[in-house]
Amino acid sequence: MNREKWLIVSLIGISVISALLDGFFYLNSASSMPASSVGAGALSVFLLVLWIDADSKVHPQVARCFDYGFLVLMFWLPFLPYYLWRTRGAVGLLMSAGFLGLLSMGFLVQLLIYILYYL
Repeated sequence: MNREKWLIVSLIGISVISALLDGFFYLNSASSMPASSVGAGALSVFLLVLWIDADSKVHPQVARCFDYGFLVLMFWLPFLPYYLWRTRGAVGLLMSAGFLGLLSMGFLVQLLIYILYYL
């Protein structure tokens, strides 16, 4: 398994586990967000930045300066749609929405629990 696939699989796994943990704590009326959920959110962003950095080595459409990884880490939210649009076209915008949905999966699970149990 190459590095890009490993990073994506890790990102998906951490997001799913974190979303299930968030849903469990929300269902049991925990008052505060556990520290593991905050750490998983930061780790998910870090894995996404590492994936962009590894994937950009394959796609020469985006110029890479010497501090490319740092710039992607600092400006990952506006850079993600730009990078995916530049390298993959219209499909990249769908991928961008998928990544943002993956990162907000904990909120979506809590929303689903609220809809199913409290409405």
